[in-house]
Amino acid sequence: MEVINPQLKEVERKVEDLRDTVFQMRGEIDAIKHNTRDITRQTIWQFVIFTVTMGAILLGGIKYQTDTLRNEMNLRFDAQQREMSTRFEAMEQRIVQSEKNVTARFEDLKQEVRASRK
Repeated sequence: MEVINPQLKEVERKVEDLRDTVFQMRGEIDAIKHNTRDITRQTIWQFVIFTVTMGAILLGGIKYQTDTLRNEMNLRFDAQQREMSTRFEAMEQRIVQSEKNVTARFEDLKQEVRASRK
């Protein structure tokens, strides 16, 4: 019995040591699980915030580019409008001048015809 008892006591001590080690490992595993869950949740929120931020930046950039292009096109259209307006005014002046020239020629022709009849 004495031989069995010391061996039994040694086995019981080893079992207690192993049990303590298992409890300690379970505690560490629970802490790791808790940390992993928190880190995963934080990573998901960071991804959501990143996605929203990139969407806002994209929309803001598109709006800025659209406004810039719209302003540039408006400036071009205004310049073309002014150019066309000045061309039409010049054309009107030429037409008026042509009408004056034609009228003056008819007047000269009338006077020559009247002078030749007399």
